Amino acid sequence: MARLLHLSDLHVVATGTRASGVLDTNALLRAAIDTLSERLTSIGPIDAVLVTGDISDDGSADSYAVAKAQLARLGLPVFVIPGNHDRRAAFREAFADTVPMPDDGPLDWVVEVLGTRIVGLDTLVEGQGGGRLRAQSLNHLAEALDQSEGRPVVVALHHPPLRTGIRFMDAIGLEDAKALEGILRRHDGPLRVLAGHVHGVYHGMLGGHPVVTAPSTCSAFALDQREEAPVGFMLGPLGFAVLDTAPGGVWAACSLAMGDGPYGF
Repeated sequence: MARLLHLSDLHVVATGTRASGVLDTNALLRAAIDTLSERLTSIGPIDAVLVTGDISDDGSADSYAVAKAQLARLGLPVFVIPGNHDRRAAFREAFADTVPMPDDGPLDWVVEVLGTRIVGLDTLVEGQGGGRLRAQSLNHLAEALDQSEGRPVVVALHHPPLRTGIRFMDAIGLEDAKALEGILRRHDGPLRVLAGHVHGVYHGMLGGHPVVTAPSTCSAFALDQREEAPVGFMLGPLGFAVLDTAPGGVWAACSLAMGDGPYGF
């Protein structure tokens, strides 16, 4: 079975600019890749990298070139799906050689990694923050599940089919989680849904299968469920996750910043 490094929400920008005028996300990604490279021997072996959207913050060709070059430093296959900040044309041009994407329409795909079927779904609606799965993408998923033949399946999408309680993020969530739930409920094999978008770790269930979201490499959102909660991001915590798709394997979220230690008991 496969072990996957799950990254999300890189929000890389054109060289010389900052995301939201504040975050040097290019430097943050470079630092994250430095850390991951150093820790691969301890968290590994890792078979592939899965990035669940918002690779870019501005959709520029330059941002994708920066992100692709940094991800390549890990020396692993990289599979990516778009998020609400991405732009399909530039995304497709940048990553067509790494993921088997169609030439037009939603950027949905299927890959096999050591007996695990990974299904990438495109939830991007260009020009808005919320996400949607088109009928084409739902059919793509149904067909991929029908052909899985009992293998572990990982379904990757940017917008999670969950409510976090963070009002400003839930307002730009996935519109059609019910349609996705109907397809997942018909599948009785091992399956996990991996997502991003909410810059934090959230767990839930959909159609009888677990759903998890990864932390971001650049920012976080506070879990503040008050109606008057401020809208905005925090500078941390930042992180990544590792998924083992073997029977009994776990999805583990990890911080990019470790404290001193280890100290003996």
